[in-house]
Amino acid sequence: MPPAGEQGGGGGAAVRLPALTQSASAGAIGQRAGAAGTAEGLGRPASQADLRSSGAGQLAAGQGEDSPAASPAKATNEILVKFRGDPGLTFEATRVTGSVLQAWMLGVRPGWTVLQVAGQPVQTKEDIEELLQQCVETEKRYEVLFQKNQGKFGTEAKEKAEKEKRQLAKLRKEFKFQGAIERIEHRTTNFYQLERVYNYLEENCSGWVDHLPAKVSKTSGRPLRMDFLNFHHLTNYIALPLTRPRKCSLVEMLAANGQPPSWFLSHWWGSPVITFMECLKAHITTRNLSADTPYWIWACACRHHLQRCEITEDPKKASFSKTLDMSKHRMLVLLDPQGGYFKRTWCLYEAALCLDQPGTPMDVATFTQGSGAELITHGMTEQEEKLELQRPGSGIRAKAAREASFPVEVADAGLVVQIEKSEASKEDDRALLLSSAALLTQQTEENAILAELNAGLRALFATVLWSRVTVGEKEAKSSAARRRLTKVASALRKDAARKTLEMHTEGLDSDSFRLLSESLPPGLNELRLSLRCSSMRNEDVDVLAKALPKNMKELRLDFTRCSNLADAGVAKLASKLNFEETAVYFTLEDTGVSKDVQDHYAAEAQKNEENGANGQLKNVSRALGVSLCKEPLEEIGHFRQRAIPAVHVLGKVLLNDREDRAMAALRAIGSFGEKARQALTEEALQRAKELEQALVQAEADRKAREAEKKAKEAEKKAKTEAQAAPQG
Repeated sequence: MPPAGEQGGGGGAAVRLPALTQSASAGAIGQRAGAAGTAEGLGRPASQADLRSSGAGQLAAGQGEDSPAASPAKATNEILVKFRGDPGLTFEATRVTGSVLQAWMLGVRPGWTVLQVAGQPVQTKEDIEELLQQCVETEKRYEVLFQKNQGKFGTEAKEKAEKEKRQLAKLRKEFKFQGAIERIEHRTTNFYQLERVYNYLEENCSGWVDHLPAKVSKTSGRPLRMDFLNFHHLTNYIALPLTRPRKCSLVEMLAANGQPPSWFLSHWWGSPVITFMECLKAHITTRNLSADTPYWIWACACRHHLQRCEITEDPKKASFSKTLDMSKHRMLVLLDPQGGYFKRTWCLYEAALCLDQPGTPMDVATFTQGSGAELITHGMTEQEEKLELQRPGSGIRAKAAREASFPVEVADAGLVVQIEKSEASKEDDRALLLSSAALLTQQTEENAILAELNAGLRALFATVLWSRVTVGEKEAKSSAARRRLTKVASALRKDAARKTLEMHTEGLDSDSFRLLSESLPPGLNELRLSLRCSSMRNEDVDVLAKALPKNMKELRLDFTRCSNLADAGVAKLASKLNFEETAVYFTLEDTGVSKDVQDHYAAEAQKNEENGANGQLKNVSRALGVSLCKEPLEEIGHFRQRAIPAVHVLGKVLLNDREDRAMAALRAIGSFGEKARQALTEEALQRAKELEQALVQAEADRKAREAEKKAKEAEKKAKTEAQAAPQG
């Protein structure tokens, strides 16, 4: 996601440093043996003149020349400063290399040397850090004795500039410009390329400090370490300096050619890069993807130096929306354990772009110190599907076992999300994002807009969590698990604006199926549920029949291997449906439903696919998501009308929309004739060929399954006949 410092490069405003001649100095000036006349605590900050005359003050206090502290050199150069909390210092050996916040305001400058911390002499950087940590933990005031080497300040600044110059030269030697990629949605990156960046961070981060302000980062001013280095730091120390000469994106320094995205990756910039990489690795492994799978990551795809706003008035024209369309709305969400994702306006905006999809293929990953990266997937993985084919139920159990360790409490905040309370580093960005997101709703009044957005986002995260809180719940009978399931069901039910819903709900027991039925959003037009291997009974199906919204246009229910389902249950469901208004698709293989009923619904599905004599109109209607009618225009004049170039728009649907609508667009274009097909773009033609191949493969698979089923039936029949035959 764009940063919490979003458009400009991921950081807060730099600390404004006071001029040396006007700055406050140490809050307390003293000597090792103590002296009168010093400023106590944080009362009146001593001036630079006070610092320069501190030696004279010591002599006036009665210290003899024979005393070690009476040495003019020591008296002039040693400064005792009192701190409370983090002093805001960085070191090389015992020399101060960085001074911010409290230390700077108290007059401590780079080039000074630390002699003692809390009265303890120090010899190394480790000594200083250990003693400072102990002092910070006490939450009391403590003293640090410095030797003021004022003459080295200019040298220090010069050394710092030389160091930065060497770092930049090293960075640009490691990463060279590969080529311009004009389409932002094609600026994707893969694990190999990100690993190069990660290795560079790991090797060099100890030379950088956390540049973020203290109100944003608890480690502000400290040397960076990989355990808390995040995308703000990556952008500041790698992306911005590396891409400044060409004003390009980080991707263009890593890849010569663009690639359409396979996945849209949504994350909060404040999460450590190390956990980001672990979650990405887990996703690739679990999904059985290759390491060169293209992911779209805003931080890497954006040309930060162009200062171009990525927020458009129409959210469908934003780069995020285009990328989601191209990735077929496959989204990987990375959650941090603190729930920061649900508090960021940019993150919620990205998720909101998926609200008009029936079933966003959203995977959710997180990282915990105890168990590492954990993942919830949309449906079963490729390996789990193979297990399911080999032994029914085993794939569903494998998915449930894999997801059982996902810390579901990390996602709890998604069920009560309030986008109006989310934050962005730039208030202007936040206002633009909320205005753009408002156009995703059908409301005009502010409270209604926010209510619809919040309900949609909560329901979206509820659909992601459903399998985890039902089939994947180890302690389903515990009060905490029951409360969470009730909360998930409530979030789904309250999404009154939702028109389409698609969920993977395999392996549900009777109670979970009933709860799901009762939790369906009331305004649904299309419903698709995969209920394979669920144990619902006929009377449970009656609950679903009664809960179905009245205006259903399409109903797809996969009851494969639901062994408790029989003709009576299907009949109860059918009695509540208007088959003239609703396209019904029931998959009833390996259930207790009779063969005659199975054949009837197979024929019904085939009829719906072919759409009879009006196939062209119905396919266009389904592809575009609009209603078509035959009446003259004067008879429908009170309805909103829109003229559209059919082939052009159908080509876009074919290329960017979900598969069922793309299939409908393909059939509609085919019904227009060869000239319509020739009018398609090359990309749309390629997509059409891919879909046609998929149709051929699906038909081949269907025939193979039928042949296998018939072979099993024949084998079973032969075995039965052999057993029934008279012996000897």
